[in-house]
Amino acid sequence: MNLDFVKAQFFGNIKNIPGPCVNRKILVIECDDWGSIRMPSLVVFEKLLASGFDLNNRFDKFDTLADVNDLTELFSILESTKDKNGHSAVITPFVNVANPDFEKIKSSGFQELFFEPFTKTLERYGRSIDTMKVWKQGIENGIFMPEYHGNSHITTLLWLDKLHQGDSKLFEAFNHGFVSAKIPGVNPAARGFRPELFFENDSQISILENGLKDGVHKFNEIFGFIPSVFAPTNGIFHPAFEKALFDQGLKYLYVSWLTLKPDGQGGLKRKFFHLGSKGKSGLTYYARNCAFEPTDNGYISIEKTMKQISAAFKWDKPAIISTHRVNFIGAISKPNRENGLGELNKLLTAVKKQWPDVEFMSSVEMLKVLFR
Repeated sequence: MNLDFVKAQFFGNIKNIPGPCVNRKILVIECDDWGSIRMPSLVVFEKLLASGFDLNNRFDKFDTLADVNDLTELFSILESTKDKNGHSAVITPFVNVANPDFEKIKSSGFQELFFEPFTKTLERYGRSIDTMKVWKQGIENGIFMPEYHGNSHITTLLWLDKLHQGDSKLFEAFNHGFVSAKIPGVNPAARGFRPELFFENDSQISILENGLKDGVHKFNEIFGFIPSVFAPTNGIFHPAFEKALFDQGLKYLYVSWLTLKPDGQGGLKRKFFHLGSKGKSGLTYYARNCAFEPTDNGYISIEKTMKQISAAFKWDKPAIISTHRVNFIGAISKPNRENGLGELNKLLTAVKKQWPDVEFMSSVEMLKVLFR
C-alpha cells in the first residue's frame, strides 16, 4: 500500500479525535479572505508582471474583490443543492472589513496607517452599486453568513516600516494599489505582508489589538451584527489577542492543534490549543478538518475532500471545509470562477448523494450545536 496514502488516512482520522461529538452529519464551508484586496485588476497584474514582480501564485493571478457576477453565480450553486431539511448549502465568508487608504498613507509621508471600509474599496474598484445588495441578499437567504477574519489582511506595521525605508519595488507596487509584493529583507513568516497578527516585538501587540477591536465595530456597521467567530489570517495568532476578541462579543476561535504564534522577537513558535475547550478569556477553540482548493495547482478532483468529509462523519464530527475566495472569483479570469464553481457543484452533489441525511449549516449554527 502507498505510504503517502497510509499517512493521509492516519492523520485524517487522528485530527478528528479531539473535541465534542455530534450524532449528525453536519457540513460547513468556511471561506477566507472576503473583503480584502489582493490584485486590483488584470491591467495592474500585467504591468507588475512586466516589471519583474514574482506573481506566480494563484492568489496574485486571480484573487480580487468579488463583483456581482461572482456572488450571484456562487449563490446559484449553493441554492441548487438542498439538505435533508430542505436548506440550501451555506458558505461562511470570513471577512476582512478594511483595506489601506493609499492616498492618505502617501499624504502622511508614509508615517501613519489609514484604512477605508471594504465597501468603499468596492466603489474605488468600480464594482456595481448592487454588490453589497447581493451580499445582504445572501445573508437574508441564509446562504452567505459572514464571520470575522480581522480588520485587514495585511501585516500593516511591517509594511508601513518598509515603505518608510523607501524600498523601490514596494513603492511601485504601492502606486498600483498592490500590497503583497515579495521583497528582500522581510521575515519569511510575513512574506507578501499577509498575516495581520504577526508582530516583531511586544510593543506592537496593543496596536494590533486596537485594530481588531476597530474591525469588529466596522463589521457591525456593515452587516448590522457582531460576529461570533474569528479566524486569524494565515493562521498566525497569539493568545494575547483573545481577551480583546471576547470582550467585543466573539465566542469562537478557529485554531489548529499547533498554531503559529509570534515569539515577540521576529520569529514564530508553535502554540498548543486544546480543541473543544475554552481559553482563559472565554473563547472556545475549534479546528477545520477538510480542505477544498479547486484552483490550486495540486488539485486533482473532489476525491480528497470527500475522503476528509467521510473521516469526519466516521468520528461523529462536523465536516468543516476550509477554502478561499480565490476559488470562486472571475473578475480577473472567468475560467478561474467557472472551474471553481464547477468543482463546488460536483462536491455538493456528491455529498448529497453519499449522505442523504447531510445538514448544511453556517459556522455559528454548527458551533452552537457542537458546544451546546
